[in-house]
Amino acid sequence: MAKRTTTRVTQRVLTQDKQIATAVLTLKDYNPANKEFTAQRLREALKELEEATAAEQKALEAVAKAREASVRIEGEFHELVLGTKRQVLAQYGDDSDEITRLGMKKKSERKYGRPRKGASNERS
Repeated sequence: MAKRTTTRVTQRVLTQDKQIATAVLTLKDYNPANKEFTAQRLREALKELEEATAAEQKALEAVAKAREASVRIEGEFHELVLGTKRQVLAQYGDDSDEITRLGMKKKSERKYGRPRKGASNERS
């Protein structure tokens, strides 16, 4: 029956469809020639739509809560790692081999100052 199965119906159209379905359900003498479009089938489809929408909303709320928890835990983990790096620097010093294991450079290997243009060219 549905021709579009991969794209969503807009909320504006869906709201209009719900209003039309509700209006049809209030008609006392509605008796369609095509039995696919009975009031009972319309009532069931409307109920199914409401259940699916509620389930989707519940899932979205669960995803949002899980994301908030993940962001909080990531932040706590990052702060713990930063504090650990500071403790390694304090314990072993800023020119030790241990800090290179953390992906940091030794103080003696750092280049200070502004990079110079043409530093590789020799002066004549």
